[in-house]
Amino acid sequence: MSLVDRIKRLPDDWRRIISVSKKPDKNTFNLYLKVTLIVMAFVGLIAFLIQLAVSTLHLVG
Repeated sequence: MSLVDRIKRLPDDWRRIISVSKKPDKNTFNLYLKVTLIVMAFVGLIAFLIQLAVSTLHLVG
């Protein structure tokens, strides 16, 4: 299948996905929100610690 054919099929694929999907209830949404925020905070903390270590090594070295 060529790239042009794939691009032409995208709207139909999106319609099918939207028709199958359902809106989450409030508890499920809150759970997903909490997990997402915790993971984002964890990744941010790791990035901050790496940046702090690298900048500290530049000052020492």
